[in-house]
Amino acid sequence: MAKRRKKNRAALPVGIIVIIFALIGLIAVIGATVRFIKAKADDTAAKARYEEMLKPVVMFDPDPFDDLTQANKSQLLYSAIWSLLSDEAGMSKYPYSQGETIGILVPQADIEKAFTGLYGNEIDLASLHSSIDMSGYDITYDAAQKSYILPITGVEAIYTPQVIGIDKQGTSVILNVGYIANKAWADINGGEYTSPEPDKYMKITLRERNGDIYVASIQAADNQEIAKQLKSTTQVVTEPTTIKEDTTVPEEITDEVTDESESETELQTDEYGNPVTEESTENSSDITNESSTDTETTTSYYGF
Repeated sequence: MAKRRKKNRAALPVGIIVIIFALIGLIAVIGATVRFIKAKADDTAAKARYEEMLKPVVMFDPDPFDDLTQANKSQLLYSAIWSLLSDEAGMSKYPYSQGETIGILVPQADIEKAFTGLYGNEIDLASLHSSIDMSGYDITYDAAQKSYILPITGVEAIYTPQVIGIDKQGTSVILNVGYIANKAWADINGGEYTSPEPDKYMKITLRERNGDIYVASIQAADNQEIAKQLKSTTQVVTEPTTIKEDTTVPEEITDEVTDESESETELQTDEYGNPVTEESTENSSDITNESSTDTETTTSYYGF
């Protein structure tokens, strides 16, 4: 009996130790889960911010460049111009030109500010206004008014950015970006919109200077790296709003149809339990009438 009591006494501290370790493990798992969810939420929010920044950059599919000095300046200027017109006010915030060239008059100072916001100050845009050829976009520079004259007609974006992966290296942020065609949602599968797939992937490097982030290069992406990121992350794409026809039958109509069906399917039976139809009822009536007639004839024949 003494030995049994000794074993029971030893089990208590062992059990306490096991419970303590279990609690420590549970707390560690909960902490890791919370950190993982927070990291995913932060990553999603960061992707959304970068995508918003890159919309005017990607929308017209500029040529790749390893350095801003090698970039096509007219393409960069064009994206900066349209970044000004992408807000709610759009073109309405600028007046129309009164000269020979009719269009929307946008001050070069506003364009320079937008340009710096996208591409930093490595390019001195102020000294290039007169030398950059924007005729391919039907945009004219008016040196006298220090403004650009834009065509009144709008434009349609070619691509929309979808950030696949983010890699921070010092003061640089390297983004793998999918280029989704503007009409990608036009493909319909079985009456439903299919999730759009990027036409191509590009590596866009952002750099930080004096607290501001700007696009420093646009290069071809590493397909193997893209494949790894696609496997490890699930892309969330905003689908266009679709209006579906309501095929739900109102409850009142359903009840009426059910009542009518029940009344129609309810069968009458005779005294023997046989179903009675209109035809059998008519035949029964005929037989009854004939029987009555025979009875009357018999009665009159015997004189009763």
